[in-house]
Amino acid sequence: MREIAPLFVAVFVGVVGIYTSVAWAGSEWNVAGEESPVVTKSVARKLNLNSATARELEKLPGIGRELAERVIQHRPYRKLDELVAKKVLSRKQFARIKERIRVNSFPLRSTSH
Repeated sequence: MREIAPLFVAVFVGVVGIYTSVAWAGSEWNVAGEESPVVTKSVARKLNLNSATARELEKLPGIGRELAERVIQHRPYRKLDELVAKKVLSRKQFARIKERIRVNSFPLRSTSH
C-alpha cells in the first residue's frame, strides 16, 4: 500500500498541473498571444440579417432606425455583399459592420411531394 501512495500523489499532481495549464492558456491572461476561447465565442455570435429585429440591427455601429428598416425591407439576403449591391448600405457603412453580421444559408427546396 505504501508503494501505491507516492504513485497516486504523482498522478494527482500531474492531472492538477495539466488542468491548471489548460485553464491558464484559455484565460484572459494568456501572454502567448493566442486567441482565448472566450474571444472566439463572442466572434461566433454574429447577427443574422435575415432574422434580426430592427432593435437588434440598431445596435450595430452606424445603424439607426431608418437603416435597420431598410435592411429588413430588402430581405432575404443570400450573401453579405448584397447589402451594397441592393444599395441598402454604402460601402463605408458595410465596412463598419461586416465583421458583426452573417446570413443563413437557405435550404434547398424539394420539388417533389
